Amino acid sequence: MFSAAIDDVGLLRDSVSAVGELIDEVELNVKAGGIKMVAADKAVVVVVDFFLSKDAFREYNYEEDTRIGINLASFLQVLRRAMPADRLKMRLEGNKLHMLLEGESLRSFVLPLMDVTREQTPPIDKLEFPASIAMSSEIFSSGVDDAELVGDSVVLTLRKDRFTMKSESDSSAAQLELVPSESLRVVNVNEPVRARYSVDYLKKIMKSRKLSDKISVSMGSDYPIKFQFDVPGKMELGFILAPRVEE
Repeated sequence: MFSAAIDDVGLLRDSVSAVGELIDEVELNVKAGGIKMVAADKAVVVVVDFFLSKDAFREYNYEEDTRIGINLASFLQVLRRAMPADRLKMRLEGNKLHMLLEGESLRSFVLPLMDVTREQTPPIDKLEFPASIAMSSEIFSSGVDDAELVGDSVVLTLRKDRFTMKSESDSSAAQLELVPSESLRVVNVNEPVRARYSVDYLKKIMKSRKLSDKISVSMGSDYPIKFQFDVPGKMELGFILAPRVEE
């Protein structure tokens, strides 16, 4: 069976909250190195790639690979009940997940496991990105908010010397422009790239910015874009978003 204890409940809560913006039911894969989850939303527009290392836990008792199907909204409701100093203990028994919040009091919860069936997840490991940058997650989120004032999609353009986010309508426009600096580091740009993406999906993805003040962004022309939010040694959270077809 499986059991674990974590002191940093906030890390787990914020991670689950970010994933829950896009996916309601998931299958968590408990492995020797930690908990892994790869799942697409119902429209198969975005794929979430999540890994919580066993090093993020105070205790991690693993016997064999186990799959845990769970409703994220219910799981998150329990996590949000945690006080700042609480420790969370989880224990898998049969078809139920037992959760215990330890602090000045002891509060226990039991959640039923689910049989999660989904469409086959796209092979994200085969994606190759010709351009990659690392930048401020707050600045990117600000650009998405600016774009929302104008339309429901935003065009991202990346060159070696410049990154832009631009949204246009018949009468309005909004643009964010950033050159290499402390807020933007060009990792690799083999060629200029340009693609359009949904503002609604980007807003949901950027709620993960509280996990990391820096994000890695990888993209190509009219190609999926990948956002990576990491807490070194503890958590890796990636989103791969399909492009919007040019109108």
